[in-house]
Amino acid sequence: MTCPEIKNHLAEVVYESRPLPEEIRKHLADCAGCTAELAEMEATWKLLDVWQAPEPSAFFDAKLYAKLRTEQATAPASLLERAKAWWLYSTNLQMRPGPVAAGALAMVLAVGGGTFALLDHRAMPAAQTSATVRDLQSYDGNAQLFQQLNSLDGDEDNASPASN
Repeated sequence: MTCPEIKNHLAEVVYESRPLPEEIRKHLADCAGCTAELAEMEATWKLLDVWQAPEPSAFFDAKLYAKLRTEQATAPASLLERAKAWWLYSTNLQMRPGPVAAGALAMVLAVGGGTFALLDHRAMPAAQTSATVRDLQSYDGNAQLFQQLNSLDGDEDNASPASN
């Protein structure tokens, strides 16, 4: 027998308090590792025999019932919270932040990089405006200035052409 097979049988022998079979005794005489494993198992089992479970406090029942009442009084979890709890605790698929965050970052980079690569990076030419349009825009921007100058001159009859 090999060491892993012997170790499986050692657990059965120690836990069930059976005598060691001849084959296991021969292996233990030759293998120091399995002998040490048997000694550790027996020491652990002896410690468990003397261990005493602590008694609950006098107020344990009262505290437990108070917590139960508060849990019953709270509103049920939302659908999203229940789905998250089901996903985390009732499946073997655990959402660990490392791989999930790395996957989300890779997806963002792939989508963002692809979108950026598809964009046309040529500069758009500026719209050509005629001299007349530029003059009118300048006049509209300075209309208030012309009104102030006319009021200083006292010539209210010749108000700026924008007001005509």
